[in-house]
Amino acid sequence: MSVDASITCQEVVELLSAYLDGELDPSTLDRVESHLAGCDGCTVVPEEVRETIRLSGGLTVEQVNETQRRTLLEAFRDWSAGS
Repeated sequence: MSVDASITCQEVVELLSAYLDGELDPSTLDRVESHLAGCDGCTVVPEEVRETIRLSGGLTVEQVNETQRRTLLEAFRDWSAGS
């Protein structure tokens, strides 16, 4: 199967939250699902995110120490900035 060239891997990652929450319009949903069906690198990402949510869903703010919190915030900042 070939990758849907109308959407990039980066765009799929940026749309992942909306995709998992069922918030994409039908056209974008089709493009994302087409890309996921043909991209080995992206195929595993939704399941990894679902598993991360499942595993971390029971954590409370109190259970995350300051070092872990800083590490997570830095990772999100780097990801958001495109690093």
